[in-house]
Amino acid sequence: MTRRGFVIFAHWATGFLLAVLLIEGPSASVWLTAGFAALSGLWFTIYALGRGPLGKPGPKSTGVLRPVHRFQHHILCFAMAAASVASMTALEDNITGRAMAVLLLLGLLHGIIHLWRHTAFFDGALHTIMPKFLHGIL
Repeated sequence: MTRRGFVIFAHWATGFLLAVLLIEGPSASVWLTAGFAALSGLWFTIYALGRGPLGKPGPKSTGVLRPVHRFQHHILCFAMAAASVASMTALEDNITGRAMAVLLLLGLLHGIIHLWRHTAFFDGALHTIMPKFLHGIL
């Protein structure tokens, strides 16, 4: 699997696991929590070794939008690592729930920004994170 393929898989799998963990709450099974932590840890490692996000800001992103692109990816990746650590440690349930809720909100904001870029700039921002079979409907 290529790095791009893994990033696409990790985006969607992490979002799915996060939603399931938030629905299940403290009664979530160990394999689900471990899967989320393992995927998040692997994604964080690849992110750190690759020195940042896979994609770059689009050519139509100018001014303050260019550094914001990298900064929001850094924040999102560290929030994912924090939620992963919180889910695997013996922290109180309300701390873990808050960390995951913050991660969910940041992830939704991340998706909204990409949707906005895709529709306002027509720079294909959604093509970079969607599987190829969905490119025809974008």
